[in-house]
Amino acid sequence: MVKTILVTGATGTVGRDVTKLLSKKGATVRAGVRDQAKARPQFDDDIALATFDFENEASFAGALGGVTKIFLLPPLLPNQVELTNAFVDAAKRAGVRRIVKLSAIGVDNEIQFTVGKWHAANEQHIRESGLAFTFLRPNSFMQNFITYFPPRDGSIYLPWGNGTASFVDTRNVASVAADVLTSDGHEEKIYTLTGPAALGIADVARILSDATGREFKYVDVPEGAARDGMLQAGVPKWQVEALMELHAINKQSRWSAVTADIEKITGAPPTDFAQFARDHAEKFRAS
Repeated sequence: MVKTILVTGATGTVGRDVTKLLSKKGATVRAGVRDQAKARPQFDDDIALATFDFENEASFAGALGGVTKIFLLPPLLPNQVELTNAFVDAAKRAGVRRIVKLSAIGVDNEIQFTVGKWHAANEQHIRESGLAFTFLRPNSFMQNFITYFPPRDGSIYLPWGNGTASFVDTRNVASVAADVLTSDGHEEKIYTLTGPAALGIADVARILSDATGREFKYVDVPEGAARDGMLQAGVPKWQVEALMELHAINKQSRWSAVTADIEKITGAPPTDFAQFARDHAEKFRAS
């Protein structure tokens, strides 16, 4: 029987790379997507697509047929815990044997934050399911400076003060996931994935300036102004509050530690921010 790996969140930044890396490794991979017609151009023809939506339990059975392993990227929704746990239950009923879950840094320490509580609840449910598991807990993504808080008119606006974080490249996260899904010895393991150095936002601005030849600066935004700006931009209140919790943690440099887990698993050191900036220089020059 062909052993298929299902990738959820397959059209996202991490999931897309996981899918492609698994295919390159010769794995039989199935990308779970909401709209197959829209997703098809993103993948080679040898990658199967399945209609899948965490908010539609009727889509679970078709996506899970013949699947033995899952890359689980939970949806960022207020009911993440319920949706993800229901999917885990369905996966177990379908005969899935192993889940590699993308979680978040800091979910098991004393810092309480909303998204962390959701991930912790999902992790606990997976543990209790009896399925083999591996939890990947990445730090903030370098790619967030492209997708979530890109520079505007040469400035990066964030309420981080002088806080630092060991930002990680999503390409490294995807490499770890693909290696873990295609090799043994990772069951019941937890990996914390970070970049090679802790950086403040002023450091990020300087590195982007060096990589692009364009001057960038950091504007430390008051927390109240950051919250109001997101609300005025139409960001849902629950998401604004969750983001502000993360910003507050980073302002305190709570997630500045560096781990060796990426190199331990992939055999290659994590990408530093300078390399990330060079690789994406055109995007930043246009911002």
